[in-house]
Amino acid sequence: MANTKDVYLVLGGDVFVGRHVVERLMARGDTVFVFDTSHTHDDVSFIPGDICVPEQISSALQQTGATCIIHTISPLSIRNRDKPEIFHQVNVEGTRNVIEAAKASGARKLIYHSSSGVVFDGRDIVSGDESLPYAKKHLEAYTASRIGAEKLILDANGKNGLKTVCIRPTGTFGPGDQESVIGAYETWKRGMTHVQLGKNTNLCDKTYVGNVALALVLAADKLHDPSLTDQVAGNVFLINNKDPRPFWTFMRSMWAGFDEIFPEHPKNEKKIVVLPRAFALLLVYVMKFIGWIKGKPEQTLTTYTVKFATAAFYFNSDKATRILGYHPEIGVDEGLQKTLEWFKAEMDARHNE
Repeated sequence: MANTKDVYLVLGGDVFVGRHVVERLMARGDTVFVFDTSHTHDDVSFIPGDICVPEQISSALQQTGATCIIHTISPLSIRNRDKPEIFHQVNVEGTRNVIEAAKASGARKLIYHSSSGVVFDGRDIVSGDESLPYAKKHLEAYTASRIGAEKLILDANGKNGLKTVCIRPTGTFGPGDQESVIGAYETWKRGMTHVQLGKNTNLCDKTYVGNVALALVLAADKLHDPSLTDQVAGNVFLINNKDPRPFWTFMRSMWAGFDEIFPEHPKNEKKIVVLPRAFALLLVYVMKFIGWIKGKPEQTLTTYTVKFATAAFYFNSDKATRILGYHPEIGVDEGLQKTLEWFKAEMDARHNE
């Protein structure tokens, strides 16, 4: 049930997940405002600002009179790996600022876009659900910051009349993706698509970004339903496409797509080289030592990337289906096609600049 009386403030609404949320809300005629540090879309009311500056988020809530906040802001996990402090600053302290501003403004709803990575410690997760505990061993600063943010969001539920929800998608991809798609493209461009870590028997979730946006909006809508409020407020919901696939099989589907849309680039026809997980982890430490000697500590291959690429990582999203009415609208294959079409258009636009 949609609450047409809500006024929405989408934090991070200019890019990726946030932008898809904005498009979904605008399509049904809702009043929407975007709060972001970037401004590339002129079809929605925009307020420039940074959640790390408390006065700016408070001012935005006062200006808009927003009753529902959808918080999708987070630094890119891979591109900021060498700056771990930024994750705590934005994901934890920034989220704390959002909560305090929301409570002071009288906003009724706060929906947080989190990550299923909060429960991943490098071991297999097979059909995991919301009962899984937070990872005690954090493979990256990003994970620790996401856990910190989730705890703040859930603890804020019921304070000053604020109702909060955490949505945990898994393996989000789609138009606007500046991380996983770009990373796959760079690997393809370097001709490294023949290197495989592990046996490729590990199933992993991939979730189309439009489905993530759907879940965020559904959570906001269901908070307006008195019969469901207690089942939604203060809760976590896992979101996926309900279609887990072997990790490298999905990657090769994307790389094959790059072969099709960029036919001028030579295909990598080298025989697949399989690096066992244990060997790849050893290689990480060797590369780290060499980098330390050369004074270049940054590296592409990390303990996290090896474990993520070789572990089973898929979930059961039945809770979201049962309570939120969530069903993926776009399948993995259709989503991949939409992603490739978007990426081709982006690359063509850059080439023509």
